[in-house]
Amino acid sequence: MAATECYEQIVSRLGELHKHLKRVQSQMLEAYHISLMEYHILIIMMRMQRVSQNDLAAALDVDKALISRQIQSMEQKGLLHGTPDPECRRKKVLSLSVQAQELIPQLQEVHRRSLERIFSDFPEQQLREFQFILEGLVRKL
Repeated sequence: MAATECYEQIVSRLGELHKHLKRVQSQMLEAYHISLMEYHILIIMMRMQRVSQNDLAAALDVDKALISRQIQSMEQKGLLHGTPDPECRRKKVLSLSVQAQELIPQLQEVHRRSLERIFSDFPEQQLREFQFILEGLVRKL
């Protein structure tokens, strides 16, 4: 097999892997009525002190309109609160609701268990090698 063909197959399989992981993660979140995007927003907000819509759009590498719609949905679900930014009235500073703060540990545990199911059949050495290769690819890009 030519090197180029091998590279193309690797990229194709990585795309398939990404698609399947998104599906598995979305299914795990269905019981909580949380989308995968909402889960990512919650995790980012948990890690950051002050979060704006622009911060979320940049962190998730998506457009501001998508984040705006997600935030509206999450506010309606009672997961987020938006307050005017005292430094710039056009912006909102976002914070997690008490409901979201209580929900996040449950979501993280379900997420951890689903990852364990996916990766548990692989020897630790293989996982470390795979991780090393993926980190090298990310650095190159």
